[in-house]
Amino acid sequence: MKVQPKKVKIETLSLDPHNPRSITKEKFEELKQSIKDFPEMESVKPLTIADGFVIGGNMRLLAMKDLGYREVLVNDVTEWTQAQRDEFMIKDNTHYGAWDYDILANEWDVHPLNDWGLDLWEAEPEEMKGLTDEDKLLKTINIEFEINDYNKANDILKKLKKSDTYIGALVLSALKNKLNNSNGT
Repeated sequence: MKVQPKKVKIETLSLDPHNPRSITKEKFEELKQSIKDFPEMESVKPLTIADGFVIGGNMRLLAMKDLGYREVLVNDVTEWTQAQRDEFMIKDNTHYGAWDYDILANEWDVHPLNDWGLDLWEAEPEEMKGLTDEDKLLKTINIEFEINDYNKANDILKKLKKSDTYIGALVLSALKNKLNNSNGT
């Protein structure tokens, strides 16, 4: 079965209530900006729908509604089985493969990559610019994590940074509590 993209009225589409994906407010705003900056992408990456429910592109649908779109391009796969729809919904949101970090670091500019949603690394914070390597080392604490905890810890740190929380104070407080508890005081 070959699927042909077609335009449909946006109000005829609904979010799939079983879609397990969510998006933070910040990422949603970034998605809207991305659509504004590069609207041509819609013509090569239509939403995927079945029986009027979006099974691929739920967040794009919400962003387009927010931006005032009246029509959107879709691929209608209503003929698919429920199993195929479910598989597509998950695989459409799962990223296969791995990034070649050497190529990204040496051949790509970090700013567009970050703007495009690829959070591979962060630019040096303003407060670190101009410091000597020794001073940077003094402002940095490296914390080791078990491999199973690393992703969770990294996600927490990212959320704290985005909320303008001073992470150093949290770490110092936790270390003081641990030290006081282990000393019996």
